[in-house]
Amino acid sequence: MVAASAVSELAQYSSCEVADALIKLRLPHGGYLPGLELYSPQPMAGATSVCGPAFTVRMVWQSEEHAPRLSKHFMDVAERDSIMLISAPSSARSAVWGGLMTARAQSVGVRGVVIDGRCRDLAEHRDAGFPVFARGHSVLGQSPFTRPSEVQVPLVLADPTVPLDAQGQPVFPPVTVHPGDILLGDVDGVVCVPQPLVGQVVEIARHGRHVDELCRQDLRAGRGMQETLAVRRGT
Repeated sequence: MVAASAVSELAQYSSCEVADALIKLRLPHGGYLPGLELYSPQPMAGATSVCGPAFTVRMVWQSEEHAPRLSKHFMDVAERDSIMLISAPSSARSAVWGGLMTARAQSVGVRGVVIDGRCRDLAEHRDAGFPVFARGHSVLGQSPFTRPSEVQVPLVLADPTVPLDAQGQPVFPPVTVHPGDILLGDVDGVVCVPQPLVGQVVEIARHGRHVDELCRQDLRAGRGMQETLAVRRGT
């Protein structure tokens, strides 16, 4: 488990800064969960930023009789200060998150929700000021289309719109999110930081922000882009 102080440090940085750090640590996807956009409290706008450990939920088709079943509603076992990460079947056109779930999430101290799928009841989330990131939205509810099957299991997130290469693999690699990995979301998107890398990411992001500020000062003073990057970044 990542210490709360480390999560607070990471929360000071943007999704872009964190992704840059993960690329430097040789994660080919930079932790980026592509195709997920901010729907609430403001659609793709504002200063919303959430950061916290992932509490994962896997949804399956209602017709999948042999998939595991939960004994309790997943919102009744959600952990305080977590970010819900819900993965739905990629072709589902129904929502897996609605206004009542936001009400429950806020009552138990969940910081936000990231949905590899669709949400609905947008006005309710926005009125509540609750952070919602999703792949899309719908007018349809969860039932009778999908159901929750498992919680706190690893989830593999892949953008269904990404084409395949000659070997049949997605040209942008999928991201595996483990329970407790740190999710950070803002207007630019959502990134996942594996637990063992949080400390290194903070250090790299801190240095990167300092370098970027020096670049910004140089550019505002009239220095050319190529020269600035060569001097400050060595590129």
